[in-house]
Amino acid sequence: MPVPVLKTAITHGRPLWHMPIGKLVCSILLQALITFPCFSQTLGYWTFNNTLAGAGVAAHNTLSTADYNSGIPTKSFNGNVEYYGENGWPGGSINTGTYLEFSISPNTGYQLDLTSVLLRIRRSNTGSPAGSGPTSWSLRSSIDGYASDITNNSLSHNYSNYSVALGSAFLNQYTTVTFRLYGYNVSINSGGFSRLVVDSINIQGIGEVLPVSITGVQALHTDKNVSVKWQVTNVHEGSVFHVERSVNGTDFTTINRFPENETLSAGSYNYEDKQAPGNDKVYYRIKIDEPSGWTYFSWLVKVNNKSISQLSIDYTTVSGQSLATSLQIPEKGRYTVSVIALNGVVLQQRSLDLDAGSQVISFPLNARAHGPYVLRVSNNSLMSSRKFVW
Repeated sequence: MPVPVLKTAITHGRPLWHMPIGKLVCSILLQALITFPCFSQTLGYWTFNNTLAGAGVAAHNTLSTADYNSGIPTKSFNGNVEYYGENGWPGGSINTGTYLEFSISPNTGYQLDLTSVLLRIRRSNTGSPAGSGPTSWSLRSSIDGYASDITNNSLSHNYSNYSVALGSAFLNQYTTVTFRLYGYNVSINSGGFSRLVVDSINIQGIGEVLPVSITGVQALHTDKNVSVKWQVTNVHEGSVFHVERSVNGTDFTTINRFPENETLSAGSYNYEDKQAPGNDKVYYRIKIDEPSGWTYFSWLVKVNNKSISQLSIDYTTVSGQSLATSLQIPEKGRYTVSVIALNGVVLQQRSLDLDAGSQVISFPLNARAHGPYVLRVSNNSLMSSRKFVW
């Protein structure tokens, strides 16, 4: 379930959002891994009935083929109803170079909450007595780079159904998640084949439309007016944008209302405030009402009636994997925004064309250890930096 942590206003250092109670309860239950039929459904499955292709829910996800990697030299269908990988399995502990791999990917504009993987697997029933191949299996994923087992279990020569519960790390997935099934602890009886055999794989969870995401807000002086601009992604038909203004940063009044009649992967909007008050400081924000009933607020943008004379960073705030920063830009131009470690190493960098004025921008952070970092904004002649903690 989407929780709009990255789409909120920041005021007095606190994020503000509104969440309908039904979706809040669903999110809490999912994260607690309480699974009921109304919360979880089949997102995709592989039957291995003479095909390696998976069947996903066409609206919101796609599946890869499921196959053994090159570490398994022999792979084939058995009776067109099951699929096996033969040889290459280790006699001892896991060999991370031998596995069966399968993936699920959310379609553009969707997120996936993955709750469980259902496996129907066995080892070979060949040999005398029957039973050869891996006696143990484990399941890992790309979430942690295949570093640790989600779960592991024993494997017999008769089919067993295994339900693997996935933790909270598998909720709110916006990109491909890949799983690897490993076999190990091989035991081969006389005349037997070292095989791991798969009958079916089923991934359970929920597919949801991505909520709108606000990526930037600007309030710029143009003559005697203030031009308010904002950029968003995942805009849904029927969404309504409200431009709100305040003279104290707390009490806001709607000065414009704009309904969106299309569904867009990304959109840019602007409004010319021709009645901006002459106060030293004026605040703007964007309120978005979605057809789903969710309401989102952008960050506050503060406009000074005095001319901006120097480049400065008002504040930075980190929410999840996203960094939002409020900038005062003295002149239009191309600026470089950098995330820097305390030892001076540039960890992340992007170039932006920015107009003169006050603005808040947001961008994703690459995965890093939590701790202090420096945000630096610069062009050919100007530079400003500010420390932040992730």
